[in-house]
Amino acid sequence: VTGAPAYDGGPGSLTNPVDVAYRVIADHARTLTISITDGAEPSNEGRGYVLRRILRRAVRFGRQVLGFDRPFLGALVPTVVESLGGAFPELRNNPQRVIDILTDEEE
Repeated sequence: VTGAPAYDGGPGSLTNPVDVAYRVIADHARTLTISITDGAEPSNEGRGYVLRRILRRAVRFGRQVLGFDRPFLGALVPTVVESLGGAFPELRNNPQRVIDILTDEEE
């Protein structure tokens, strides 16, 4: 989507900024999807503030390292649901809600 190099995962991937960005975004997308499905929402206090900080960190890596220039986290929700939906079936209940919240917050 961005034209950034593909994830390498090989030797040196722990220090390769592009690989680090991919891992941060993947981890944060999982965290945000599960948390929002569980009822939390980004806000200015409590657990919502933690989610907002997680989201902002993922967005920063996406924009500064991978070159995203538009909201992208919502587009990752279906992949998270597909990969974790077996272990967490509640993720399949309303993924569009999660997509909408992430997109709104990212904008």
